[in-house]
Amino acid sequence: MIKLNKKGKIILIIVIAAVTAACGYVIERYNGETFTEETITRSESADAYSSEAPSEIDGKININAATAEELELLDGIGAKLAERIVNYREENGPFSQTEGIMLVPGIGEKMYEEIKDAIWVQ
Repeated sequence: MIKLNKKGKIILIIVIAAVTAACGYVIERYNGETFTEETITRSESADAYSSEAPSEIDGKININAATAEELELLDGIGAKLAERIVNYREENGPFSQTEGIMLVPGIGEKMYEEIKDAIWVQ
């Protein structure tokens, strides 16, 4: 049996995701853990090796890459509002600046003032 360090495991997971996506399969198993293409893409560990922007740096959440669950960590953002942010981003593209989040129904200036220091865009 081959022992892999953390970096080796991450690379293996990314390779598995690429191969399974190319073959039309979604789920693979490695060491008893289930990985899907979605969980690998969202993995903080994988961000260091992927071309996608990280969803969090220095405790700030990237509103262009964060999942709904990550957005819920922001003060005043619940599940429904987090889903609206993700849906808005999917339909309209990434935010060019943090103020753009106010285009999402339910987020006004007051809420923006509460979260502006906890968010960023890339």
